[in-house]
Amino acid sequence: MVRLKATVTAGIVGGLWVLNRRLEGYGRPPAGLGGEARRFRWRGRELAYSVAGEGEPLLLVHGVYAGASSLEFRENFEELSRNFRVYALDLLGCGLSEKPRRRYGPEDVASQVEDFVREEIGTGVHLVASSLTAALVVPAAVRSPKLFKRLVLVCPTGYGTLDRPSGPLGDAVLGLFEAPVLGDTLYHALVSRAGIRYYLKGMAYHDPALVTEGVVEDYYRAGHGPGSRHFPASFVAGKLNLGIPDLWPRVPHKSLVCWGQEAETVPLSDLGNFARNNPRSEPRVFRDAALLPHVERAETFNEEVRKFLMD
Repeated sequence: MVRLKATVTAGIVGGLWVLNRRLEGYGRPPAGLGGEARRFRWRGRELAYSVAGEGEPLLLVHGVYAGASSLEFRENFEELSRNFRVYALDLLGCGLSEKPRRRYGPEDVASQVEDFVREEIGTGVHLVASSLTAALVVPAAVRSPKLFKRLVLVCPTGYGTLDRPSGPLGDAVLGLFEAPVLGDTLYHALVSRAGIRYYLKGMAYHDPALVTEGVVEDYYRAGHGPGSRHFPASFVAGKLNLGIPDLWPRVPHKSLVCWGQEAETVPLSDLGNFARNNPRSEPRVFRDAALLPHVERAETFNEEVRKFLMD
């Protein structure tokens, strides 16, 4: 009986291993944003980015979630490139950038943005950052203010949402995701097409009709491939959480803080903290949008950003 149980267990583990390898191999590149595809070497790793347009430099940095990539700005990249030199970066562990196995922390994102602006762009930029990333770039804006001109933060966390260290529970969650076979299986369940569709329709978008099969497929492709689980695992485990109440009032740049009126996971009530605690910030609320007003209300968002940055 013991031998039979061991054989069955080995068969299950072996089957999961084969399935995970097949799913990892599915990471075909999603459709690109357009423009020119380039690579930037950051601390021995390759980061992917797209660039297009002429004018003042504008950097777009996507949010943090399973399947995250610069494709989040599919409705903004080309339109904003009519007025700006637009750069759209895939963070390490995301999209077409390298996806090494490592424990990611808040400083990784801030440092990537700082180094990319300093070494690749070479001059101060306007910055658009989304959700958790919008909070993670705040330390960079405080310590390196000359690298940035104006900020556009979309549903930023750090003031009541994702603002506390995860502690022992986060360590346990991260351990599960890092476990051989089991970690891959958990991750592939999270970024299944059904899982992605649930996240987009239930949390990211207000209008579920905008979550087309093409959108789901792009997220699915971006979220697969060797090493894809490590960055989202750090996020799910709370290892990228960052509170910014002490930093936000020190941000010296004019900042446009954008929110979808229907956002729930990063609720509209958080906007008041940003508006009250930095007099250089301007709030904007977009109707009929949740976490992605730059997608759901793209035409209005692009015009608001254009006016704010060119004023």
